[in-house]
Amino acid sequence: MSATQSDVAGTGGAEAPRGRTHRGVMTAILGLPALAVGVFLLMMAVWVLVS
Repeated sequence: MSATQSDVAGTGGAEAPRGRTHRGVMTAILGLPALAVGVFLLMMAVWVLVS
């Protein structure tokens, strides 16, 4: 039984970092373009107000 518990603990430990890594990759893929669009819109608003 103890071998089964250690196997389960090892599997759970291996899955958590993969989930976090996947979430980080998805955040980077979706977040960086959104940030770029936001900065672009902010620059355009400043340009319109200044000119």
